[in-house]
Formats: sequence, C-alpha cells, structure tokens
Amino acid sequence: MKINRVNYLSGPNLYSFKPTICIELDIEGFEEKPSNLLGGFTDRLLEVMPSLLTHTCSRGYAGGFVERLYEGTWMGHILEHIALEIQHLAGISVKRGKTITGERKGIYFVTYDYVEKKSGYYAFVAAMEIVTAILDHKEVSADPYISETSDLYHLHKMGPSTEAIYQAAKDRKIPVERTGTNSHLRLGTGKKQKFVQATISSQSSYLAVENSCDKDETKLLLKRAGLPVPDGDVVSNEFELLQSAEKLGFPLVIKPVNGRQGQNIVTDIQNDLDLLTAFRCVYSEGTDYIIERYYKGNDYRFLVVNGELIAASLRLPPTVIGDGRNSIKELIESENKNPLRGEGHEKAMSRIPLDERTVVHLEKGGHSLDSVLKKGQALEVLGNANLSTGGSAIDVTDDVHPHYRKMAEGAAAAIGLDIAGIDILSSDVSVPFEKGAAAILEVNAAPGIRMHHYPSEGKSRDVGGAIVDYLFSNREEAAIPVVAVTGTNGKTTTCRLVSHLLQKENVTVGFTCSDGVWIDEHQIDEGDCSGPKSARKVLSHPGVDVAVLETARGGMLREGLAFRHCDVAVVTNISEDHLGLNGIDTLEDLKKLKQTVVEVVLPGGSCILNADDPRCVEMATETYGKVIYFSLSLSNPVIQEHIENGHEAWYMDEGWVMHTCEGKTERFLPVSHIPLTINGAARYNILNVLGSLAAAHSLGRPLSELRSKVISFLPTETQNRGRFNVQTVQGRTVIVDYAHNPAGLRALFDTIAHLKDGRVITVGSAAGDRKDETIHDMGMIFGEHSDIFIIKEDLNLRGRTPGETIHLLTRGVKQSKAQPLIHVQPEEIHALFMAWEISQPGDTLLFLYDDYASIQSFVEEVMKSSVSRTEFQRAE
Repeated sequence: MKINRVNYLSGPNLYSFKPTICIELDIEGFEEKPSNLLGGFTDRLLEVMPSLLTHTCSRGYAGGFVERLYEGTWMGHILEHIALEIQHLAGISVKRGKTITGERKGIYFVTYDYVEKKSGYYAFVAAMEIVTAILDHKEVSADPYISETSDLYHLHKMGPSTEAIYQAAKDRKIPVERTGTNSHLRLGTGKKQKFVQATISSQSSYLAVENSCDKDETKLLLKRAGLPVPDGDVVSNEFELLQSAEKLGFPLVIKPVNGRQGQNIVTDIQNDLDLLTAFRCVYSEGTDYIIERYYKGNDYRFLVVNGELIAASLRLPPTVIGDGRNSIKELIESENKNPLRGEGHEKAMSRIPLDERTVVHLEKGGHSLDSVLKKGQALEVLGNANLSTGGSAIDVTDDVHPHYRKMAEGAAAAIGLDIAGIDILSSDVSVPFEKGAAAILEVNAAPGIRMHHYPSEGKSRDVGGAIVDYLFSNREEAAIPVVAVTGTNGKTTTCRLVSHLLQKENVTVGFTCSDGVWIDEHQIDEGDCSGPKSARKVLSHPGVDVAVLETARGGMLREGLAFRHCDVAVVTNISEDHLGLNGIDTLEDLKKLKQTVVEVVLPGGSCILNADDPRCVEMATETYGKVIYFSLSLSNPVIQEHIENGHEAWYMDEGWVMHTCEGKTERFLPVSHIPLTINGAARYNILNVLGSLAAAHSLGRPLSELRSKVISFLPTETQNRGRFNVQTVQGRTVIVDYAHNPAGLRALFDTIAHLKDGRVITVGSAAGDRKDETIHDMGMIFGEHSDIFIIKEDLNLRGRTPGETIHLLTRGVKQSKAQPLIHVQPEEIHALFMAWEISQPGDTLLFLYDDYASIQSFVEEVMKSSVSRTEFQRAE
C-alpha cells in the first residue's frame, strides 16, 4: 500500500463542515484481498484494538464495522476506522469518516475527521504500520501509537486559552483563524477584523501591558488608586536585598520585576539565610527583583474583561499526599503522569516542576525531594499556586463579595488593561474587605484562562466567550459580507461584474477570480486565484468592506472553503469539467462538491441559483438562505412557481431583464442595452448578468443604482479580460476567450454564430486533465463550428505526453460533420500568428488562450504592423 496524496481540508468541504483529511491511497495487491480473505486478520486486529468493536460504521449500531470486517471490506475502509480510533483513544474528539472508491483500480479516497494536522496524519501512518505488522504476523501494540498521536496533538494544537477564544468565536459564527503556529488569532474579516494573542487583544493598550509587566510600576499605580498592595522594594544585589529585608521584616516574598506565570517567585521566606538562598536560586544577571512582605491567606485569581469581573478562582499550590513508601520526588513524578497534566499550557493542568524552586521550598519546611511522607500526609511542594507551576483552581465566582469585585475591576482600570488577571491574597473573598486583611499581589496582562474553563472544582466559566463578546457584540460587527461564486462556467465574469456592481464611494471591494486578486482597482496577485489561499488574502485585508470570491473545484478539493459562512452564494451552472479527478467522477459528484457553497449560506442570506440548470435547482433544498432564481425565460416552470409563491427572481422576457419579488414585477433594462450581452447574442452572459444583479441587489444595492452600473461594465480587456473580448483589426473580427470545456465552447460558438460574416478560424487546445472522451467531444465541437482549426498545446500537459491532446482533438474534429481544415502548431504564440496570416478581411478569428501573455504579444505585434487606419474597437 502507498499514499499518493494527502489534502488537509481545513474548511467546509465535500465530506464535512469539520476539518477533514483526504488521503488518496493505492492499496495495490489488496484490491484482490478484502478482509475476509486475509486469514485471521480480523481476530488479530480486534486483539490489538478491541475498542473497534464499538464502531457502528454505516449500519448505525455498535459492532456494525466488525460485521463488515468478517463479511469482507477493503483496506482503505479498514485504515479509516483505525485512524479514527487511534485519535479517539489519544483524547482527540473525532467521529466521522468515509472511504470512496476511485475510478482507477486500487485507488481509494480515505477521508476522516482531524483536529490537528500532524497528529491526524500520523494516526493514518500508525494504522498502516499496525495493519502491516498484523499481516506479517509480528507482535504489535497500539499503545505507543496512541501515545505518540497524543503527544503530537498536544505539542501542535492551540493552548487552552487560545482554544477557548477560538471555539467561542466559532460558536458565535464569527470568523476566526489561527495565524501561524502560536497563540495568535484573527477574529473577524476585512475592515472589521481584530486580533488576539493569548489573551491580549488588539484593543489592549501597549502602555497598560508594559505597566503590568513592571511589578514595581504596577504597585505604584495601584497604590495611587487607593488599592491595597504589600510594602516592598526593588533590589538588584544581595546588599540591597538584606537592607530591605531589615526594613520590611520577615516573612518575605521575592520575585522578578518583569516576571510572568509565577516563574522565579519564592514565598514565605523566614530569615536572612533562606532569603540569600532564594535570591541566589532565582538570580539572573541584569534582572531587578521585588522584595515585599509576605501575607498569609488564600491566593485568588480574578479575571476582568472590559471592566467587568467574569470569573474568580481560589488557586491552590501543587500538593502531594504521602503513602509511607515513595519519596516526594516519586510522588511528584507519579502525579505528573496524570493525563490532565501536560507540559506548559497544553492541557488543563501543568506538570509540577522538579527544579531548584521546588528544592528551595521543600528545604524551608525541612524536607527534600528524597523525603518520605507519612501515609495521608499532605504537603505543598511549591510556594505559589500558579497553574503554570502545577497548581490547581476552584471556582468561587458566585461567592465573591461586591467589595472584592470592585477591587478587582478597579485594579484593571488603574493599570488600563481591557483583559486582566488580578491576583489577590485574602483569607476569604466572600466577606467584606477589611483594611490589612487582603492585598493585590499582581495585575497580569495575557492572563491564562484555562483555570476558569477547567477548574478542579466548581463551575466552568466561559471567559473565552466573554473576550469574544467584548470584541464583537454580534457577527455583523465582525464579518464583512461575503459573496461566493461557484459553478462550471461564468464564475470569473460573474465575480468581476458583482464586484463592479458593488463598488461605490467609501466601499472597498476585494475579489478573487481565475485571473488574479483585486482590491478595488488594484491587482495584488495574478494567475489562477480561485482557491482558498487567495480568498484568505481578501478576507484578511484590513481595507476591504465586502468580498467577492470565485470558488472553484480545485481549491475546494485541496483545502475546503476559506470561509465557514457566506452571505450570498451564486451557482452559475453545473456541467462536465475536470471529471475523473480526485474522486469527482460524475456530474452528481461535481454537484455535491459545488453544493458546499450553498450549504454554508447564513440564515437570512441569499442563495442565487440558475433555474435553467436542473442540478442547480436541486440545491434549493440544501440551503438556509433565501432562494433567488434566475433564468433566460419566464416560461421556465421553476421561475413561474417561484413567482406565484411571491419569491424573488430575475429573468429575461421579450428582450427585457425583469425583476420580481413579493408579487411586484419590474422591467429592469432591455438586454440589448447591457454591453456584456453583446447586443443580446451572448446568452450565457445574460445568465451571468442575471446572477450578478441578484447578488448585488441582495446586498442592498437599489435597482436604480444597478441600472447605471451594469451598462458601464464592458467586455473589454480592461474590465473583463479574456472573456469574449472582441476587437476589429484590418477588417477581421478577433475574439479572445477562455472557454475550456464542452458546455463553454457550445455557448461561445452559439454567440459567434450571431456575429460572424465570413469564415471562423479557431485557435484552441484542451487541458490534459480532462477525460479522453471529453477532449474528443471538444474536438467535435471545434470541428462543427470552425472553417479552419489550428490546434495548439498547453504549456502544462497535466500528466499527458507531448502531442497526446492534439491527437485526441484531431480525431474529434475529423469525426465532426463539418470536416474543417486542420493545422497543428503546438506553440500558442505561433498558432495565433498562423491564424492571422491565413485570414482575410471578413473572417472571425477565435483565440482560446492558455497564457494571456501570448495574446498581449500578438496584439502588440499586429498593432506595430498595422497601417494607420487599423482600429481596435468593441463589436457592436
């Protein structure tokens, strides 16, 4: 068996709205060996992974998968279930999987849920190794694979605080994306986006964060605000340390001025000797330290967001309980094996450190790491209660007295922090504050929130949700409108036209298409930009007010969608294109893929469908949005029923573009007045116009504004490059287009039939990733509608050998009724000039380009050689 390709579908996709791994797997010889023919395989697999007995598979009941194993199922399906179970046993929340048989023998597309890429993929590699070991009759255990999967997951996933904010945003349908591999999130899109790193927001004051990091400055600001703080000094050497100790009196605490997460803090220091020992333990050259009075009491963390107390926890130092046998070190090591504990912030609790801090604290109490505690004896092994140093937390939010609530909120305000963790030492925060009974120890920027989401005891508090609600009160505040355009043909023209219709003063439109990425009139990327990578460039651009995104099949299969929700979906049509690739073998498969865009339309959004295409009509039941149909004819029964029910539709009737909604019908414009329709001849562009008008109108653009906008969009190189651009030179009509599949070619030649006078000379090719029969059919279409056909070859052969597509096209042309004259000129630029040289006035030259640079070079050369009367103009 071998893995041919792996795609991580991070956005909504063909298989699920959740992140999905899609693996193209070649099972090679196992195509002839289903599980029931692999003697004893199922029994041995269940010995290694008995929890597979719970899998329901498609049968819907526990044991369904095992029944399939005994009856006979194929290796792709088996590996899918094992990969899911390994993740599940590693503590990763996954559930869905599906294996699809490819058209080629032995090829399967294995899809299953993942949360984090590296652990998700490793689970499949582990599944293959387990199966191989079983088949080779080797001893194998799933445990090390489960452990490694867990380690990879916790190493690479978001930390608990970041994850809580991420999930809260998703729950509120607010766009959220992790940028990079650290704790940095982008919430919202376009001009509305904001950022969070850990729990510092883009709204946080830089000066406030700096003040909170300087513990001495924090104390000064709190003291000036009349809030209780411990007496203390800043020291940098042992002489200053002992001087301050004499002045303050014991017990004392020492900590770095710019410390964080409880690092290098030593508490309850009782004498000069212990003080010097502690100082030498934490000392780092060039660092200043705070020495202050130590107050006995409970350690509380108050979490304030936007001036309001959201959560409060009683923090407890890490503690072990003796058993009369094991040393303190062994007890700590045993506790650190608790599955809830992990390195740093990866899990709900951190491992207890075994370092000098622990040694110093134990020595103060007359213990060492080798000491053995009596059975049942509890011992705090560290002097502070930070979760990052192994502490635990009990939620006390509902018990906090208003005095302490105001104290915490006042402390955050005094420092200027919008999100703050306030550490207060008090004997009891449920009773009124009395002077001398409590002190504010620290005010922290970027406070950890996992203790509030995962308390050891008490109620979980949705601090992540509170942070998101502070940044955005609803989705509308966070997300710019998104128009997603999909289909087989017309996507690029529709995206360009929708963008044009939406542009107005003080509104910046970002759009993607198969020709590049634009922010208003400025192109920021070029090439085929119809995938999720390009969509993210628009969605993350801080200047964009609305996004129009071409959403093509390739990007959807590679990564899924770049957005979880959209406001408007436009489906232009569903016809044959790229079938036989990546598991999309039939038109029904293609429809299901494109339907993903329809399925993510928000309630209250709009789903705009081509009523002349039955597959588009079928999508109407799969959306939460309002369905708006468009059609070339009022006589379409789908349109008629839609209008009768009072719903919105755009259609053509007696040469007019019509709009109807809630029983009111209005003439919009004569079709012939809209330049993109080529005086009504380009019927496929009429459909593109109707869908585009529906999209722009659904986002609030009035009909009066749309009338003036649609007539200013021209089929020229400037506004709609490479899409039925018509020029006249030396008596010849030159048409440049990008039609690249049978449906597109038929629509194109249908338009040309209304315009031509003389011969049609076509320069064209076929993409190598089409099926043989599709390329053959394209050849027949070229042959039926061309008087002369010059066959070229795309630069990217897409898996074909040189000349292979030329041969298939030639065979198709020769089987057409018209039997045109055929020339072969593989290089595109040479093919264009060949067409020019054999043409004469009155001919129509159709150039179907692969690289638009060839068109530009051709035009430049022809312009140079043209006499002065040569004029390029748009055909009327």
